[in-house]
Amino acid sequence: MVVPSAAAQAWPWGADGSGDGDRSAEIISVSSPSGRLQEVSPPGSVQQLQAALSSHTPRLELISPSDGTLLKTGEVQLTLRIQDWPLAEDPQLGLGAHVALQIDDDPPLRFAHADDDRLQITLPGLRPGSHRFTAYAAMPWGEAVKSQGASLQWRLDVLQRLRGTQPDQDAPWIVVVSPSDLSSSEPLLIDWLIWNAPLQNLREGDGSWRLRISVNGDSFLVDRQEALWLKASGTGNGSVQMELLDGLGDPITPVFNNQLRATTTRSGVRPIWMQSKLSDEQMARLLGVAVPEREEPPERGAPPPQSELNPDSETETDSATGRSLQDDPSAPIHSPEAPTTEESTMEKQSMDPRPEQNDSSPPAITADDELQVLSDQSAADKDESMEAGKADKAVPERSIRTAEPTGEAEKLRITSSLGGSARELVNEDGTQR
Repeated sequence: MVVPSAAAQAWPWGADGSGDGDRSAEIISVSSPSGRLQEVSPPGSVQQLQAALSSHTPRLELISPSDGTLLKTGEVQLTLRIQDWPLAEDPQLGLGAHVALQIDDDPPLRFAHADDDRLQITLPGLRPGSHRFTAYAAMPWGEAVKSQGASLQWRLDVLQRLRGTQPDQDAPWIVVVSPSDLSSSEPLLIDWLIWNAPLQNLREGDGSWRLRISVNGDSFLVDRQEALWLKASGTGNGSVQMELLDGLGDPITPVFNNQLRATTTRSGVRPIWMQSKLSDEQMARLLGVAVPEREEPPERGAPPPQSELNPDSETETDSATGRSLQDDPSAPIHSPEAPTTEESTMEKQSMDPRPEQNDSSPPAITADDELQVLSDQSAADKDESMEAGKADKAVPERSIRTAEPTGEAEKLRITSSLGGSARELVNEDGTQR
C-alpha cells in the first residue's frame, strides 16, 4: 500500500517542534519605521565623536570572579580589563567613552576611570539566586560598540543556582541598551544587544530571528544589530518595547526577551553630544586628551614692543619725541665725516685770523719776523683745534646741531715778538696801521 508523501514541516528556530499543521512556514519580512516614526541621521556632534573613536578597537575581558562562580555572599568585587578605549569624563561636559555594566534587566552602571586598564567595581548586594551580567564598551551617548570583543556576558550564582530564572546557557536573550538614562529628547537612540543569536542573511530566506520594536505603539521589524535614531511625532512621555521573535514571528522565551522601557522628556540643558557641532576643545575633553592651548590676543591699546637701538643702524630716534631724525625734514643733516655749515664757518673764522685789508700792499716784514709769526700762528691754531675737538666730544651732537651762534666769533689776538720798525706797522689786534 502506497501512501503519498507529505510535505516536510520546517520548524522555526526556537520552537519546540509541536507546531500545528495550519501554521505558515513563510519567513516574515523586515520593515522600516513609518507613520509617526521617522529614522533620521545622528546629531552632528555624535558623528564627530564616532569618526574620532572609529580608530579604536575596544576589547573587554573578565578577570574575576570567573563565569559560573558560586558566591557565598552578595558582596562582590568585580575586575574587568578594558583595552584600546579612551575612558573619559569631564566635570562640565559629562561622560566620554566609558564601560557600561548591566545586571539582569536593571539600568546600566557606567564607569569612566581605570587603573592600568583595569576596572575595579564593587557590586551592590546581590540577592540570593542566579544572575546574568553584560558589559560593553559604550560611546559617550550610551551606544554599545558592536565590534568583536567589545562586549561580553557571564553568570554568577549567590548561595545556589536557581534553574528556570535565567535563560539557558546557549539560548538567545536580549539586552536593551537604549533608551536609557542618557536619552532625554529627540532624536531618540534605539540600541540593543542579542546574545546567542544565530547567523542569518547568509542566503535568501534563512531568517532565524526578528526584533520587533514598538515606539509609542508604532512597530517595525529589524534583523540586524544596528543602532537607530528615531524621531516620533508628539511630545511628552512615551514607551519603547522590544520583542525577540523567531523567523516566523513567534516570541522566543518572552519572559527574558520582551522588554519595556519608559521614555521621559526632561527639561533643561541638552547633552553636549546633541549639538550640531563640537569645538576642538570640547572634542579633546570628551576624548580625554590634552586640551590645546589657546593663544591670547594682545590687550587693546597696549604699546608695541620696542626694540633696542642698534648702534650700527643708520636711523636715530629722538629720546624726547620718539621720532626718527632721519624721517624729519626739518632736522639738520649731520654726518660724522662732513661737518655742518655752521661748524665750517666757525672753523674758517678761527683759522683765518687776518681781517680784510684796506691797503693791498703787504707789510714790510723781515724773514726772521715772518718765521716767528708763522710759528706762533701754527701753535695757536693747533691749540685752538685741540680745544675745539674736546668741546665737540663734550657737547652732545644734538646741542651742536640745534645751537645758534650768539654773535661773531672772537677775533684772534696775535702776539708777536716783532720789534723795531716792523712792530710799529701792526696794531694790537693784528691789523695793519
